[in-house]
Amino acid sequence: MRILILAAASLFAVAACQPETKPAQESAAAQATLEELGQDDPDIAFEPAPVGPPKTYEAMSKTAMSFTPGKLTVTPTPQQSINLPSGATFAFENGIRYETVMAPGGAGMGDPVYDWKGVFPSAPDPIDPSMIEMYTVEGETIPANAPNGGLCERPFIFGVYPHTDAQGEVITIAVFTGNGWPPEKPDTALCGTFSYSAVK
Repeated sequence: MRILILAAASLFAVAACQPETKPAQESAAAQATLEELGQDDPDIAFEPAPVGPPKTYEAMSKTAMSFTPGKLTVTPTPQQSINLPSGATFAFENGIRYETVMAPGGAGMGDPVYDWKGVFPSAPDPIDPSMIEMYTVEGETIPANAPNGGLCERPFIFGVYPHTDAQGEVITIAVFTGNGWPPEKPDTALCGTFSYSAVK
């Protein structure tokens, strides 16, 4: 940051020779925003918004109990930069771990919108796509002895649907493989769904 020190007399003299200063709003509008620049401004300290506490769940569905027996801890993670959304770490008791970044609005993409009822058949109607949290998988840790080699081989994106049933609070994770979204066969395909009930 540059600091300019001017004598009072010089300041008045220079000010008298300068054109009229534009209103602050005009000046601000003329400057490129960080989003327009596509990168962070190194002179502006980035302070990510606070995230919520971790939540713990217990494997509930047959697929969850088969491939990820025990508990699942979902830990929200803050933004890494102004241009990236927040995310979450999905850590399973058997050592499987996924680092993810949110994809806001992803569940509502597609024309027509993807058929989520076919993905979450046991969830109560109607399914609201705006309630489905989408996460792209950015990293994974898979123990050598993990059954099925993780939730799926090379998961690309998670659709996490929180809802309630007789067990109380439940999340169902729909795992998609491939490399595109919204899903279009054969580029992206539903691999499986895994349900977990909240630990009280």
